[in-house]
Amino acid sequence: MRIPDDSFLKTLPIAHRGLHNAKKGIPENSCAAFENARLCGYAAETDVRFTKDGKLVAFHDDDLERMTGERAKVIDRTYAELCKLRLDGTSEKIPLFSELLELIDGKIPLLIEIKNQPERKDIVQETLRTLSGYRGEFALQTFHPLYLLQVKRLAPHILRGQLGTFMPNFSLQNYVVKNMSLNFLTSPDFVSYNIENLPFSKARRKDTLLLAWTVRDHETLQKAQKHADNIIFEDVRPDLS
Repeated sequence: MRIPDDSFLKTLPIAHRGLHNAKKGIPENSCAAFENARLCGYAAETDVRFTKDGKLVAFHDDDLERMTGERAKVIDRTYAELCKLRLDGTSEKIPLFSELLELIDGKIPLLIEIKNQPERKDIVQETLRTLSGYRGEFALQTFHPLYLLQVKRLAPHILRGQLGTFMPNFSLQNYVVKNMSLNFLTSPDFVSYNIENLPFSKARRKDTLLLAWTVRDHETLQKAQKHADNIIFEDVRPDLS
């Protein structure tokens, strides 16, 4: 699918896990972070993964410890149990993905990363089901090429992107992620690649739009402006003009 010229993927910097700021008590992937992105006029990126009881939540890590202090995996806790936890010492809780969509309500565009969930086979289907009827602007991305292939087959009208990065050790899976070797099957509309690994010729195949993640300072911002079409950022405030 050709990305429209006015798509947020081309025109609007994307706040990584919402416009969070730990010093101001706004944790990543919290309702406060997405409201902050809205107030400042940025698009926002988030992550979706399953709880034990099959609820989709907006949370990045497999493990809860970094953001909540709980020594457990998200997939091993029910949503009711997660509701008792708080993000990074604030009053913010882990939001349901559906709750996040209700909050955003089309006010800002949303870039959604589908996390790898080997414990479940239906995360793509559930993500698409939750998004059905949502009227806001959004796109999907993932590291998992077979997830992207499912999106292509089940919802070819939805803009989809392949995430890529260099991995520290060699394996077939890491080779595929680095080189995006299955793009000929998944036909991504855009590529999201680690700014630390750019420039990388395989991230610039044909005319595919290239996003750079995660831009955190002015040095990497300048690098991204040279090598990519748009950025996923945190800790800096890119110009909206």
